[in-house]
Amino acid sequence: MLQTDRTTVGDRKATIMGCGGMAASVAIALSDQGYGIHILDLQIDSFNRLPPGKTLSGEIVPIVGDGTLQQDLLKAAIEDADVFMALSVSDTRNALAAQVASNIFQVPTVICRIEDPVMQNVYADLGIVALGATTLVAENAVKAASR
Repeated sequence: MLQTDRTTVGDRKATIMGCGGMAASVAIALSDQGYGIHILDLQIDSFNRLPPGKTLSGEIVPIVGDGTLQQDLLKAAIEDADVFMALSVSDTRNALAAQVASNIFQVPTVICRIEDPVMQNVYADLGIVALGATTLVAENAVKAASR
C-alpha cells in the first residue's frame, strides 16, 4: 500500500481502524480539514471507498493491517497520531484497539465506535470517547418526536 512522509500532508494526524462506509466518510472529512490520515483495514477492497486522488497524493494512506496489533498500528504511524479512531463494525475489536491506542501509545484523543450504550459509559469512564449509531439515532428520534 502507499506510504508517504506524513509531515508533508498535514500538521494534524489521525490513524483510523476500519474502512467501512462510515470510517471512509470520516477519513475523507478529516482529510478535507487538513488532517494527514493513515487508515487500516483487514480487506484491501475496503479502500475502494476512498477517493483515488486523496490516496495517490498521500492525504489518506491506506494500510492493510489489523488495528488491534501493535506492529500494524506502528505501520500506520500511531506514535505520531493526534487522534485514533476505532471505527470497524466490531465493538470488541474497536474496544481492544482503543485500549491499545490509549494505554500503550498514549494517543491524546481516542474515539471508539461502540454500539452498546452500557459499554459506551464504561469506556467513557476510561477516558475514551465512545460513540454509537444506536445512541445517536435514539437521541435524534426523541428530539424529532418532541418538536
